[in-house]
Amino acid sequence: MANYSIRITGIVNGVLQLSDNGTTNVDPGDTVTWSISPNSGVASITGIVDNSTVDVFNPDPASQGNGSWMGTVNPNIARGSLETYTINYTSSANEVCSFDPKIQVNR
Repeated sequence: MANYSIRITGIVNGVLQLSDNGTTNVDPGDTVTWSISPNSGVASITGIVDNSTVDVFNPDPASQGNGSWMGTVNPNIARGSLETYTINYTSSANEVCSFDPKIQVNR
């Protein structure tokens, strides 16, 4: 099992800039960690949730208490699937926002 680290590096026109360019390639059972880069314009992550009928993460991602979040890709997710999830966050300007990146499950 691998651990993929995704850094939130900025916000451009309401779109989060992510170190993986918005798509993470994973295998079932891999872990994903999201963290915020300094001066990114993001004050905090408030949630990471599935936004489809597919249970992308199992268990659901949770705060690690240090500003980062970690989740495990559902070990039973279909190989080859491309799923969208939502990062809910608060901007440095105290705006409540969300962004929908993708998880690509390797074949």
